Amino acid sequence: MRGSAALRTRLLAGAAVWLAVALALSGTLLVGLFRDHVLGEEARRMVDHLDEVVAALELQPDGRVVLVPEPSYPLFHRPYSGLYWQVLRADASPLRSRSLWDGELALPEAAPADGEVHALAATGPDGRRLLAWERTVRLGDAGMALRVVVAADRSQLDAAVARFARTLVMSLTILGAGLLAAVAAQVWLGLRPLAGLRRALAAVHAARAERVQGSYPAEIQPLVDDLNTVLADKAAVLERARTQAGNLAHALKTPLSVLGNEAAALSGQGQRELGDRLGREIGRMRRQVDVHLARARASGTAPALGGSTPVLPAAEALARTLARLHAGRGVEIATVGDGEAAFRGELQDLQEMLGNLMDNACKWAGQRVVVEIGREAGRLVVHIDDDGPGLAPERRAEVMRRGVRLDELVEGDGLGLAIVGELAGLYGGGVTLTEAPDGGLRVTLSLPGG
Repeated sequence: MRGSAALRTRLLAGAAVWLAVALALSGTLLVGLFRDHVLGEEARRMVDHLDEVVAALELQPDGRVVLVPEPSYPLFHRPYSGLYWQVLRADASPLRSRSLWDGELALPEAAPADGEVHALAATGPDGRRLLAWERTVRLGDAGMALRVVVAADRSQLDAAVARFARTLVMSLTILGAGLLAAVAAQVWLGLRPLAGLRRALAAVHAARAERVQGSYPAEIQPLVDDLNTVLADKAAVLERARTQAGNLAHALKTPLSVLGNEAAALSGQGQRELGDRLGREIGRMRRQVDVHLARARASGTAPALGGSTPVLPAAEALARTLARLHAGRGVEIATVGDGEAAFRGELQDLQEMLGNLMDNACKWAGQRVVVEIGREAGRLVVHIDDDGPGLAPERRAEVMRRGVRLDELVEGDGLGLAIVGELAGLYGGGVTLTEAPDGGLRVTLSLPGG
């Protein structure tokens, strides 16, 4: 299910990327909004302190400026508390809160216009960064200009924003994990029909069903209907091919039977040599007709989805037939192996391939032929060993070509191995020649398992 798994992975990966981007942007926006809110609240609070300081300013008869009373907020009286006020005048030392102790606020030279509240950055004790708000006011008839400043430690605001950001990141991470889990469940539920379709197709492929069965969502049902239409068309084409092959077999075998009878009649009328020669040629024609009909049948069936054919019973039946044919040579044929092994194809094609290979082994065997049936990695593997003279490695590829015979004294037309190789190839299998354990030839037939 690699394709479906890849689709699931792509959907989850896309959702994960989208969630990560969306949550990251949302988190950035929320942190920015929180920072602006905190700064806004701090600005309102500090402007209130600024107004309190301005309201407490008094010009004494001797020209001194004092605060009556001084702001009572506790942090203004605690040294280096992070909250400060300061009043600057051009001709005297500044007034400052006790929280500044013996220090002063470092401010820009430019002062705001009279009555205007101006926010600025300042530097406080120990070089700490401060947020400051100032206003220029005038006292007395002479209009003495005073710069009134209140300031707060920026690190406290930054710490509050950082705490909020950490909490927000944790919350968004949990939210993202929950959303991703919900997406995964949705993807799993959405792809379940595809898993069912895959199982239905596997059943068709394994010949357990002739069509894709089950009901599917409206988005998938048209595809299922098209698949079933294709399967039905394939089955119809296959049936027509079988019918035509059968008709051709009858059309050719009847004239050949007539010719065979005529050849036998010639032999009985004193023309034995001519009759025998004609009989041999007619027999060869019959074999070639059978071979080519088998090829035509396999060409029509192999690309389609075939049935599941047990192998051991077919091999045992062929062994009994060949044992009778080669009884004069005393060849023993043994069939061993996996009784559950099956071929995903037609019985006639399996008989054609095994029959050719087993018959060839009997022709060259000394006394024994062993047919071993097994399964390897889901495929059917049949080893056919004989105890004959074997075959040199350089000749093994040569004998797989059409019409090549090892020995003209051995009966045959040189088509057997080539036809078996072609039939096996049509089913996605193959034939290999190696040395048998007893020193003869081992022919290995590999085919799709049923």
